[in-house]
Amino acid sequence: MRRTNQTFLPNWLTYSLSVAFVLSGIVVVVFAYLTLQVILNRPVNPLEQAVEEVAGINLDFNQSGVPEVPTLIPGQPTPTLVPTSEPWQGTDRITILVMGIDRRPGQSFISRTDSMMLVSLDPVNDTASILSIPRDLYVLIPGHGRDRINTAFVYGSAGDNPIGGAALAMQTVEYNLGVRVNHYALVDFGAVIQTVDTLGGIDINVPRDINDPTYPDMNYGYDPLFIPAGWQQMDGQLALKYARTRHVDNDFGRSQRQQQVLLAVRDKAIGLGIPSLVGRAPILYQQLEQGIRTDLSLEQIARLLTAVNEVPRESIQSDVLDFRYVTSYRTEAGAEVLILLNDETAPLIERLFYSN
Repeated sequence: MRRTNQTFLPNWLTYSLSVAFVLSGIVVVVFAYLTLQVILNRPVNPLEQAVEEVAGINLDFNQSGVPEVPTLIPGQPTPTLVPTSEPWQGTDRITILVMGIDRRPGQSFISRTDSMMLVSLDPVNDTASILSIPRDLYVLIPGHGRDRINTAFVYGSAGDNPIGGAALAMQTVEYNLGVRVNHYALVDFGAVIQTVDTLGGIDINVPRDINDPTYPDMNYGYDPLFIPAGWQQMDGQLALKYARTRHVDNDFGRSQRQQQVLLAVRDKAIGLGIPSLVGRAPILYQQLEQGIRTDLSLEQIARLLTAVNEVPRESIQSDVLDFRYVTSYRTEAGAEVLILLNDETAPLIERLFYSN
């Protein structure tokens, strides 16, 4: 048999190519690993990288990375009016995180926040602002990873600690929106009904017919709702339904209706006379105590009512974090959520909470 001539590479060249191949493989693996880590750890919420630029916020964490939140005071199972932050003296800007609790009669106060609203008052310049936060906003909850913002209160409550839940909700809003939150107010369905009824009802201009045949009742059934367009006088029950329904539009439309109810309550209170309401504050609070949790004292609430009375209606700005400021996003688990658009949201935050 004829033997074919074979050409072999010199040993030194073969060795060099082998080393180069191994090194390039290591580089590729390392690069792929680092790329994967960047993808996995990249903030889904764009505002996370802009928080310090917007507001200079620094959160306090313990060694395990979990935010420090207050715990229940022994012997006080349902704490109310227990200050958890520096007392408001009535002169500085104050921003309150108002959370509506989806709680039905007989249920625990610990539940996902059905609505979240930042209410800010500048008593020096007699201005105020309101910003509604969608419950499906996908954010980084300190110590708990990413989730919908309406779960922060439940995480912080750790079973039966509404103070801790409110504190974590405040920290979550601060971290993701860049707004310094001073106080909180938790309000359930019953408190909304009683507040409106105590004022003798409110007047609201309904922009279009509301027809919701599947509006939920308090026992997980249906209570069909129809409200015609135009000015309507609403009692507590109807005002709550108007604020909760979203069948005709979406969560953004519902947020706008909630702001309407809040401003209508403010207008009615002013019409009745804030001084008289301030004098009745202790009695009013006793009537609403079961449906409200806040770290504002009665004295601070009285100051707040007085300051609100000084703000002209045209000096109140309001907005909703709708599709002008957020975009849809699907999580790895397949959940449909919303994430902030940084370029659009940062100027809004500056205008509502940091401009005079």
